[in-house]
Amino acid sequence: MLGWHIDLCSAGETTYMTENGCQMTENGCVQCGENTYSGAGASECTNCPDGMISAAGSSSEADCSYDLCSAGDYMTENGCKQCGENTYSGAGASECTNCPDGMISAAGSSSEADCSYDLCSAGDYMTENGCQQCGENTYSSDEASSCTSCPDGMISAAGSTSEADCAYDLCSAGRTI
Repeated sequence: MLGWHIDLCSAGETTYMTENGCQMTENGCVQCGENTYSGAGASECTNCPDGMISAAGSSSEADCSYDLCSAGDYMTENGCKQCGENTYSGAGASECTNCPDGMISAAGSSSEADCSYDLCSAGDYMTENGCQQCGENTYSSDEASSCTSCPDGMISAAGSTSEADCAYDLCSAGRTI
């Protein structure tokens, strides 16, 4: 014997002669650091599998787990995965949440605030509830926030897309063809 007494260490430490998680050195047992573990019979601490973490003093691979996912990602069996388009997640999520009906978002969005209505097409205009069709005698171009009235004396069908859709109403009261 080298002049020091070998005691078995407690779980989560390492020793050259080990018991769950310990390592014996001349100075005694040394605790395994973060993201490592040691079990019975181990002569050194073992790193957790890639992408996994553990607390200092862990005594088995079962103590290793994936770190919480950041906002915009969600947890799968194989670690974090980015949320797809039209969904979002907060930090630590196990699934993504769909944007409200009619709203869209980019992949990796982190909150409902990232959801917005898609830009309106010609003939429609943006409201706080999404796109609405322009009424009769009005028109709009792409991405409009309001509809434009046809010139005086001219009419158009609902959903018209340009001033060219406005025409004189030749058959209105008091007019003849």
